[in-house]
Amino acid sequence: MADDGFFPVWTSVYLVVLLISLTATSLAVWSLKRSLCAIQSCVYYATLWYFVWKSLFALSRTALMCAFLAEFRAPSSPWLNRTAANDVGSLRLLGQRTYNATGDSSIPVPTYVVWILFLGDAALLSGVLWMLILVLELTRLAKKTMDRGPLREKQVRRNYLVSTTLIVALYFVLCQVLSKGGLFSNNTKLINIVSNIMQTIVIIAVAFGMVSLRQHGQKFEGVSGEIEQSPLYSRLKRILIVFMMFSLPFTVVNWYGVSAAGDAAETIPDALLGITQLLYFASGLFFALVMVASQDCCTACMRSRDATRTRSRYGDWAASVAHAPMQNPVFVNTDIESSSYLWGQLGQTMHAAQELHDDLLRSLLVKHQGYEITTCGDAFQLAFHSIPDAVAYCLDVQLQLLHVPWPIELIESYLAGSITVAMPKPSVLPTRHKHPYLFRGLRVRMGIHASSSEEGQLFTNVHPVTQRTTYVGLAEMIGREVSDLGSGGQIIVTARVARFLRDKIESQDGWWHENPCLMQDLGVYRINDLKIDLGIAEVVPLALKDRARLFPEIGNVRSRKSYRRHDSTAYDLLMSPADPCESLRGVEC
Repeated sequence: MADDGFFPVWTSVYLVVLLISLTATSLAVWSLKRSLCAIQSCVYYATLWYFVWKSLFALSRTALMCAFLAEFRAPSSPWLNRTAANDVGSLRLLGQRTYNATGDSSIPVPTYVVWILFLGDAALLSGVLWMLILVLELTRLAKKTMDRGPLREKQVRRNYLVSTTLIVALYFVLCQVLSKGGLFSNNTKLINIVSNIMQTIVIIAVAFGMVSLRQHGQKFEGVSGEIEQSPLYSRLKRILIVFMMFSLPFTVVNWYGVSAAGDAAETIPDALLGITQLLYFASGLFFALVMVASQDCCTACMRSRDATRTRSRYGDWAASVAHAPMQNPVFVNTDIESSSYLWGQLGQTMHAAQELHDDLLRSLLVKHQGYEITTCGDAFQLAFHSIPDAVAYCLDVQLQLLHVPWPIELIESYLAGSITVAMPKPSVLPTRHKHPYLFRGLRVRMGIHASSSEEGQLFTNVHPVTQRTTYVGLAEMIGREVSDLGSGGQIIVTARVARFLRDKIESQDGWWHENPCLMQDLGVYRINDLKIDLGIAEVVPLALKDRARLFPEIGNVRSRKSYRRHDSTAYDLLMSPADPCESLRGVEC
C-alpha cells in the first residue's frame, strides 16, 4: 500500500513529455497535410501516416497517464496499487501482473483503460510499419533519383495503406483472442515482443540503407555547387540518430524484460526503466524536428549557408557559389563505358571503383560551379551556367581519372572499358602534369550541349524530396542523346560549344592556357526519332591528343561538306556554311 502522501513523479513527468510530443507530432501532421506532395509522393505519404499514428499513440498514452494520475491522487483505487513501481512502470511492467490496492489481482482493469491501451498499441505498431515503409522508400529514391510517376505512385500508396490497415486489424483480433485470460497477464509479453521486433527491424533497415548508399557512392552529391551529404542520406542518418538515442534504450530494456526468466525483470532499476520510457515518449518530438521542421531555419542561427566552404576529396577548399542555372543551362551528361559488363565480371571491385568515380565527378563540380541534376546508376546529368565552365569540367575529369587510385583488381582485369593504354611516347608537352597513360581505370564518355531559346521553352521543376532542380524540354533531350554517341574517354560537343572552342583554340587566350585542348569536327549526326540534325565535334585535352586516333567512328554521321538538309528535318543545329573555317580543326602549339 502506498503512503497517502505519495506523489507520482514519473507519471507526471510522462504526462508533460507526452503533451509536448503530441503537440509536435500534431503540428507535423498539419504541416504535411498542407503540402500537395503528401498526396503525390510515397515518401511524404509515409511520413504523413507515420506522424498520424505517432500522434494517436501520444494521445492514447496521454489519456492513460491522466487516468493513472487520477487514480494516484484519489483517496483510494479499486484496481491500481499506487506504488513507486507502478508509477515508473505505467501499469505495463514489461509483462508482469498488476495488483489492486488490496493485493488482489481478480478485480479487472476498467474497460476504458483497456481500450486506451489497445489503441495506443495499435498506433505504435502502425507507426513502426509506416516508418519501415518510409525508410525503404527513401533508400529506393536515393538509388533511383526519381519517383515512379503519378499513376504508379498512387497505386503503391494504396497498397501500403491497405497492407498496414490489414496488419493492424489482425493485431486487434489477436489481442482480443489473447485477452480472455486477462489483458495484463498473458498477452502483454507478446505485445512487447511484436513491438520490439518491429523496432529492431526498422533500426536495422535504416542502418542498412545508409551502408547501401555509402557503398554505391551516394553519400555525397553536388548541391548548389558544393559537395555535401545527400539530403536523403542525411535524412536517414537523422532518423537513425533519433532511433539510437530515444528508441533503442527502451527497446533494449524491453527485450531484457520479456526474455528474463521468472521475476528477473523486477530487478531492472526504476530509474533506468523510467528514463528509457521517458526517452521513448519524447521520440515523437525529435522525429518531428528532424523529419518535418525546417533544417535550414534551425541551422541559420549557427552559420550562413552562403559562407559554407566544403573541402573536396581531390581538391582545395572551394566556396559554394553555384546554383541551378535557370537561363540557357549547359548540359553535361556522363556515362561509364561497359559498366554493366564490368559489374557482372568484377562485382565488389566495381563498388569501390564507382565510389571513386562518383566522388571525383562530384568534387570537381565545386571547382567548376556545376550543378548535379540527377544520377542514374553510373550516369550523371549535370548543368552549368556557362560553356567555359562545362568544357573545363569535362577536360578536368578526363585528366583526373588517370590519377584516381583505382582498385588493383580493376587495373589488372584487362576487361573492356578498363584496359590501360600507355602513351605511345614520353610526353614532352608544356603542361602542368605529365600523363604517362592515355587510358587508365574506368573510361567515362561525356556529352556537352548548350541550350538556347531557339530550342523552345525549357521547363524546370524542383523535386519535392531531393530538392533538386530538374529540366524538361528539347535541349535536355538533345543533351542526353549527345552523351550516348561517344566512346569511353571521349567528349562530344554540339555546335554552340564547338564555336566557343574554335574561337578559344584560334586565339589561345587565358582560358585555353588554363584548359589546353584540341577539337576535331565529326560531321552531322541525325537524331531520327526527333528529326533533328546536329553538328558535332570531339574535344580532347591537349595532353591526351593521341586518344583521338583510338576512338571508333560514330554511326549515322555525315560529313559537313556532303550534308543536305532533309525535307522532314524539324530542327538543325549546325556550324554556319558561311563560317570562314570549312571544318573544325585542332590547333596545336
